[in-house]
Amino acid sequence: MINSISVLFVTRDPEPAGQVIGRIRYRGHAVRPKQAGNTRDLDRLLQSHRFDAVVLIDTDMDIGLEELTESLHRAGRQTPIVMLTDHAQELRLSAVESGAFAVVDTQNHEVAAAMTLKAVEYLNKGREINHLRTLLQEADRRYLLMLDSSRYPIACFHEGVATYANDTWRDCFEMDLSESLDRLTLQDLVVPDQHDDLSHILRVRQNQPENVETCETLTLRTRRGQTFDADLLLTGAVIGGEPCTVVHLSFSGGDSGLQELSGPSTAPLGNPRGLGHFSEPGREAPPATGKRSETSPEPPPRPRETARTETAPPPNPPPAAQPMDGVRRQKDFLQTVERMLADTSRSERPLGLLVCALDTGERQPDTALEMLGDALQEMLKQGLPKSATIARLEKSHCGVVLSDARRTEIETLLETLMQQVQGQTIPLGDEVIVTTSLSCGVVLADDTESSAPELLERCQQAFAEARASGGACFRFRGPPGIQQGDPEGDMIWKTRIEDAVRQNGLKLLYQPIVSLQGEDTPRYDVFVRLESDGGETYEPTDFLPAAERSGVAAPLDRWIIQHAVGALSKELERNPRTTFFVRLSQGSLEGEQVVGWLQKFLENSKVPPENVVVEFKEATLLTQLDGSIATARGLRDMGVGLCIGDFGNGLDPFKLLEQVEAGVIKLDGAYVSRLAQDDAAQESVKELTQKIHESGGQVIVPMVEDADTLAILFSMEVNLVQGYFVQPPSEQLDFDFASGL
Repeated sequence: MINSISVLFVTRDPEPAGQVIGRIRYRGHAVRPKQAGNTRDLDRLLQSHRFDAVVLIDTDMDIGLEELTESLHRAGRQTPIVMLTDHAQELRLSAVESGAFAVVDTQNHEVAAAMTLKAVEYLNKGREINHLRTLLQEADRRYLLMLDSSRYPIACFHEGVATYANDTWRDCFEMDLSESLDRLTLQDLVVPDQHDDLSHILRVRQNQPENVETCETLTLRTRRGQTFDADLLLTGAVIGGEPCTVVHLSFSGGDSGLQELSGPSTAPLGNPRGLGHFSEPGREAPPATGKRSETSPEPPPRPRETARTETAPPPNPPPAAQPMDGVRRQKDFLQTVERMLADTSRSERPLGLLVCALDTGERQPDTALEMLGDALQEMLKQGLPKSATIARLEKSHCGVVLSDARRTEIETLLETLMQQVQGQTIPLGDEVIVTTSLSCGVVLADDTESSAPELLERCQQAFAEARASGGACFRFRGPPGIQQGDPEGDMIWKTRIEDAVRQNGLKLLYQPIVSLQGEDTPRYDVFVRLESDGGETYEPTDFLPAAERSGVAAPLDRWIIQHAVGALSKELERNPRTTFFVRLSQGSLEGEQVVGWLQKFLENSKVPPENVVVEFKEATLLTQLDGSIATARGLRDMGVGLCIGDFGNGLDPFKLLEQVEAGVIKLDGAYVSRLAQDDAAQESVKELTQKIHESGGQVIVPMVEDADTLAILFSMEVNLVQGYFVQPPSEQLDFDFASGL
């Protein structure tokens, strides 16, 4: 029940506002109204007050929805907007698509009051969800701290992949404290003979409640290949909102120290293609000493710890304190942001989040980046208020949180700080001295923000825009829904992309697409990265959306194709069957025909068209169907292969195949992320594969990250796969297709 609400009315005429207020009060709610009749008052009120809803009455105002949204953006607010207007129906639809919560007739005060209350309810529900998320994250943190302090080896696995391991676990498996758990699976830690046993246990657990415990004795192996028997106790938990399997190890001897493990050695873990395959054959592991036990809600008895004798090896000393890596520092920083976001619910003003780094104009080695980060942290401590929370992030970046922040105050603060940093010299060792400036990305946010990670991602995007514009500046970034109307940011990326195309500031990477049917034709998918003068590397998601919106997607496509075809021409001298997959964006389907250009370029490069496959994303085909059909027909007539990417999202995706006769279909990666654990996803991939085969096409499954997923795809008769488990994107064209997988 909403009792009292704070509403900002954007209007010069208080009469219609009074009508809406009266009807809200008639429904049993108190209203604390404010009125803004011009832009100055609007900015002042949004900076100093937190409103539950904004009602825009645009009949007498110079302030429209776009100006109001921008003012909310500047104040770090995501307050819902109810718009009263006499505009035609199509303009009302446009207003809703531009971010208005509701659009009603100017004279329909009853509906305006009802929609205002709905908007407030919507906002409050979002705040409640964010508050609950913060509480859950704090519970997760306390739970993991408890696991950290356990003397037993304990690890957590989500969808089969490790997400957490305490120090005792890492010591047990001979893993460095700073070593990443990415792509480490539980099966990787079990000897190969018992993979089937473990898979059976995990399948049985899928249908069990979280509080049910499963116990099994298996033979495990360390990073260096040493084997040992251990009792595995598996339980369920939810960490970070994701279901996890918690694995607790105990030993018949009562001690987890590796110095007491006497099993024979097997092949060590790890190889260039991932942790599921092993680079060398090893000796057979001994059979497990225990028999399979039934899943039961009762926990098994745990072995008692035996007393040490004088001749027993001493316990392992505690590991030396290690400097936190970038991932750990960022995690701790995000926890701070989450707590301060929750605190904004008690404040009328938002917080400011900053990501900063020093500009040097040249690419620096990792050791130098760490030194630059240390130097920046000291500069921030001296130049920012004592109330600011300052933290080191990855490499040379620092994060800052400012509570009770206003945009104008942050702008003044950063302008002063940049003047202090500009031109400072920093020694980096070996008589290397750099002159620096400062780049910074900023967001303002209150408790309507969805999560700290999303907030930090926006801040990093703003930082990327500052660097892309030449550095020595700061950029603000608004909520996601506002970015489509961010012409300043798009123009920055447009200039950066145009410069990169002109100066060859782009880099191509190649990822092999490998057959599961024994075929050895070399196929590579072509990816692009944008590199800045300061050494930053930008992913396609950072700049391709802006390229589409700012009209530089087509020249970018052509640069990629030109350089990819140049590399293909050289590769064909080694193997004339090599095929490259390149993409055409929506921008290439507008204006000048790309077919004639590509045909002429291939002829001049002496590259046969059948060695090139052009990929269209399914969304591009749906939004530009006529242009896509014409382009696809022209490419097919000249002999170029066609591929539809991100396939399977539409209500009737196979209708596209009737209009665009693509010989290769690349499934959407969303099907793959949970394939090993999700029966429904397996059925979907199987059904799509069968239908594509019936239509005469080949199936590519991307984003294959582990051995379990690959094994399932083998059984489904998928034609081709790609992903980090096969090989990450690389500048080298060196995959051994003859050996395959």
